[in-house]
Amino acid sequence: MPYLVECLDSVFAQSLGSSRFEVIVVDDASDDGSEDELRRRAEAHPSMRLVRREVGSGGPSAPRNQGMELATGRYLFLMDADDILGEKALELMVEAADRDNSDMVLGKLVGVGRSTSVKAYGKSGKVDLYTSEIYRALSPQKLYRRSVVVDNGIRFDESLWWGEDQVFVTEFHLASAGTSVVGDYDCYYLRQRDDGGNIMQRSRNVEEVVRYVEILMDLVAEGVEDENGRTRLLGRHFRTVADDMLPVGLAHPDTEFRAQVWERAVALYERHWTPAIRGELTAYESLQLRLLADGDIERSTEVARRAAEAADAPLLFDAGRAYRRYPYFRTDEQALPDEYFDVTDRLRLKARLLSSDWDGGRLELTGDCRVAGTDLDTAAVSLLLRHRQDDRELRLPARPGAAADATAGDAGAPTHWGVTLDPATADNGAPLTPGVWDARLTVAFHGLERTVRLPVPSDAAGLAQPAGRLLATPAGATGVVPYATKTRRYSLDVGGTHHPVTAGATVTDLSWDGDRLTVHGAAWLTEVPAELLRLSLALRPREAPPAPSGGFGALRRLLGGRSPQPPTEPIEPTLSDRTVAEPPAGAPAAARPRGFTAELDLAANGTTETLTRAVWDLWLTVEQGGQRCDVRLAPAPAPAFAAPPEIHHRPRNSRTEMTLYTTKGGYLALDGSGEHFPPKN
Repeated sequence: MPYLVECLDSVFAQSLGSSRFEVIVVDDASDDGSEDELRRRAEAHPSMRLVRREVGSGGPSAPRNQGMELATGRYLFLMDADDILGEKALELMVEAADRDNSDMVLGKLVGVGRSTSVKAYGKSGKVDLYTSEIYRALSPQKLYRRSVVVDNGIRFDESLWWGEDQVFVTEFHLASAGTSVVGDYDCYYLRQRDDGGNIMQRSRNVEEVVRYVEILMDLVAEGVEDENGRTRLLGRHFRTVADDMLPVGLAHPDTEFRAQVWERAVALYERHWTPAIRGELTAYESLQLRLLADGDIERSTEVARRAAEAADAPLLFDAGRAYRRYPYFRTDEQALPDEYFDVTDRLRLKARLLSSDWDGGRLELTGDCRVAGTDLDTAAVSLLLRHRQDDRELRLPARPGAAADATAGDAGAPTHWGVTLDPATADNGAPLTPGVWDARLTVAFHGLERTVRLPVPSDAAGLAQPAGRLLATPAGATGVVPYATKTRRYSLDVGGTHHPVTAGATVTDLSWDGDRLTVHGAAWLTEVPAELLRLSLALRPREAPPAPSGGFGALRRLLGGRSPQPPTEPIEPTLSDRTVAEPPAGAPAAARPRGFTAELDLAANGTTETLTRAVWDLWLTVEQGGQRCDVRLAPAPAPAFAAPPEIHHRPRNSRTEMTLYTTKGGYLALDGSGEHFPPKN
């Protein structure tokens, strides 16, 4: 009390519905008024079962075991009386377990006055124990399939007074057939009590400092066959040795306490350490474990005492290597070997793409980069394009960029950069060859070089969409499209491997008004903004078939008045823009169509006479950046195109009738000569 009231309120407010879950409350001999509150709640909620222990256990293990023995549901969820459930927590976790057929579900934990793992909940859905970060979160507030607990006899070790929850969760992991994460909803609020009542807030004895870690390491060593998985899980527990066991044990005022913790830590190292585990530790933790291996309790005690200073330890670059200036680095007395402080392989380059915009035919990229604890103001930054198919590389030097949020000379502050990329000249003055070019950022600093795949912001705010352009190449116009890969990395698609820039057009309506033909439609280049397009429409005369040498066909042609020499020049109707409310049927999802209206006036001088001498195909030319794509016009699918398949029209002062029709191939054409639709009279 009073935390219990808020806890129970959150339980009975669950969106899952009270008919789908039971509530088992184990009262561990409370003496603060909790019993009265629990009895009132049990009377109001038939799904709640109250168990009263007359003698307090002193820890959570026995009450949790007792509650689990009474449970009857498919799943178990363990909750502490001073915490709070998010309203949709149970619903989302049960949904994830059923959907993924998972035995365990981690609902996102939020620390209230205390810290929780962030990385563990970074990815929602079904995850792998050895490749994800879920083993960072070993608190027991999770959803468990009850049959796994029962069939494997998994219980809380009542002999442990510290870390029993980590042992329980690890045993379940090793027996589980799969785990899911609900990382996009705050499921559980883990509270630090103001009254200091959390068991974690009291001092510990030697067994509480060491015993649970020994059990965990033995469990992992014996139960994990996958070598990489075993390394990762043991690394998590060796971090506990460096961050908890040694600092707590070596800082204790009692000599015997310190000696026992040290001896048992050394024994753990000798039993479970492998060199690969070093990659799972921070540089300071690695230093601690080196001193543990050396049996150097004196310097290990000092290093443990000064652990809080580790994050601010400066870097020293010397002969192409990087060293952290931790205690005992190149000191006059008791200096340790340089290799204990070598962090060269630990320096990680982090980069961000902040914007990608076209300036005409050039791409302007901006971003920032950083290496923790390192000043990159004098670093050489470049954009590295690597052809995915043949691994050929192109390097473009970056220029310094504006840094509104960084302080010059600040170690670890982001360094801003900008790059101009002209796809028409990027390849040593020639256009980029077709294929996918993956973008990387390379930074050279203090004799070192780091390269990282260039990430795209998760909201894609810095990546202009649609972003394609047409590029002139010796083989003709080809598309260039910057895009974010499935893993949110920046790439250029040249030539349409994944994102082709294709021209398209459709006619949505056409009609005659007297001798004026009006055509409405839309055209596009996929991935290219509509406002960049230039359109022109032309009726192109089709080459006439050979004239028959005699017979009825020759007589018909003679009576029709057709000239033996059809025109060779196209006719270009007047074209104007037209608003397109939504993409027409048949347009690709990546298209941003530009609407048009074309008008052909037969009353213009010589137009009728010219039209009646040939069959004409309707072509639309789409231009962007000086590059042209020709598209033969076709009617849009019904119901957008309401005109009949044939539209006949006899111009004034004309002896012949012309017909607008759809060819066998589905394109629009105008038969002015009567080649396919002879006059009926």
